[in-house]
Amino acid sequence: MDKTIQQAIALRSDGKFEQSRQLLATLLEQEPLKARAHLHIAWSYDNQGLESQAVQHYHAALAGELEATERFDALFGLASTLRSLGQYQEAAVWFEKTLALFPDCREVKPFYAMCLYNLGKHKQAIELLLNLLVETTNDEDILTYQRAIKLYAQDLDRTWS
Repeated sequence: MDKTIQQAIALRSDGKFEQSRQLLATLLEQEPLKARAHLHIAWSYDNQGLESQAVQHYHAALAGELEATERFDALFGLASTLRSLGQYQEAAVWFEKTLALFPDCREVKPFYAMCLYNLGKHKQAIELLLNLLVETTNDEDILTYQRAIKLYAQDLDRTWS
C-alpha cells in the first residue's frame, strides 16, 4: 500500500480527520491512486459523522480503478452511508449491486435488511435475516428448527389449518 495512504489511515485512526483528508487530497491527481484516495476520504468523513460529505467520494472511488476488496468497501460504504442519510431507495440499489457482485459477503445482508425495513418491506427484511441466521449460526437449538425457519421465512403470513 502507498505510504501516503498508510499515513492518512493512521491519522484517521487517531481522529485527525482533516489532516488525513488533506494528505489524501495530494493523491487526487495521481491516476493510479486517485480512486483509493477518494475511498479513504469517504471513510474519513463517515468516521467523523459527516456522511453527506462522504457520498461524492464514494462515487468518485467507484468511477476509478479499485482492487476487488476496495470496490466492495466502496459499494458497501456508499450503500450504508446512503441508508444512514435516509436515502433508502438509492441505498437499496447500491446494496443490491454489492450483493450481486459479492454474493458471499454476508456482512452486507443485515444492513440491506435494515434498508428494506426502512422502505416498509418488512417481510423481505425478516426473510433475509431469518435465512442469514440459519446459514450462519452454530447454535444447535436453532439448527434443530432450521428447516421450519427456512419454510416460514418464505411466507411469514402463511398458515396451515
